[in-house]
Amino acid sequence: MRPVPEHEYPTYPRRFLSYRWFKPILVALLFFALYMGATVAMVVAGAIQQGGIENVMDIAGGYDNMDVASIPGILLNLGSLAIAIPILALTALIVRDRPFSSYSSARGGWDWGVFGRMMLLALLVCGVPNLIWVLLDHGPLDNHFTVFTFLLLTVMGPLQCIAEEYLFRGLVMQTFGGWFRIPVIAVIGQALIFMSMHPYNLTGRLTILATGCMMGLMAWITRGIEASSAIHIVNNMIAFYVDGLGIGAIASEVSTLDLFVTLAIDTVYVLALLFLRKKGWFDRIRKDDVAAFNEKVKIKYAKKYELNWKPGVAGPAADTPAETKNENIS
Repeated sequence: MRPVPEHEYPTYPRRFLSYRWFKPILVALLFFALYMGATVAMVVAGAIQQGGIENVMDIAGGYDNMDVASIPGILLNLGSLAIAIPILALTALIVRDRPFSSYSSARGGWDWGVFGRMMLLALLVCGVPNLIWVLLDHGPLDNHFTVFTFLLLTVMGPLQCIAEEYLFRGLVMQTFGGWFRIPVIAVIGQALIFMSMHPYNLTGRLTILATGCMMGLMAWITRGIEASSAIHIVNNMIAFYVDGLGIGAIASEVSTLDLFVTLAIDTVYVLALLFLRKKGWFDRIRKDDVAAFNEKVKIKYAKKYELNWKPGVAGPAADTPAETKNENIS
């Protein structure tokens, strides 16, 4: 279950010389401040456009009345999460604890090739069963889309899913992984927080907890968030399209049967990923972002303390993991 340690995704932040235990907290606090500012701005703009804050709450007040078929509804419900991606990238740039690419994967950043293959797998394992489930039990067509809102949802929906992967499987899971150095704790910890952010009934929360654990395993197995993003997108987009077409509805009440179906689909997907990992699908390292980032840290460190280090020349901490030789690096 464990890949090469230096490319293990949950504990990957510790490979960077600038890593210190409190820096993920700085990232989280700055991210929260910037994100809340952007969210408030979006809500105010929505209130102006909708003619009052109460009308905004009507389209963004929970799953049971969630609007994913109008422009304001898509922007408020999905766009407000999608903006987390550039905000996290900006936060990483400001704090400079590690490169933003390390949130994407331990293989040198986001890999579109891996993502494309995982989308095909997710469509087969998750998309087909969900579509069959919808076709077996659906109401009459009551389309709420326009051509533009359908296209807008098709863009914003996947971005919303990827944003959640960056936050929960990236920022949260890697923070726990950096602190405890035990991937299992990181997987469970992020899943608990993931569950707390979804206002479902008890069965629904258990479903989200199980799904969060499975997605954490996906990121651990594949050394990145492309695979978890793919199945997240397929699952959510089917729900969004079904709701917008009026043949079903997004609801906060989740049945026990839904829980077992979700568990079965996620389990098959995880088993497929384990098989593909043995075939070497996730072994290719696109670029060594650790070496490039650490080289910059060493140069800065050398200038700060007037040491005689040069780029490409090993120094006192050159080959020492960050967790054992970073006490004096800021």
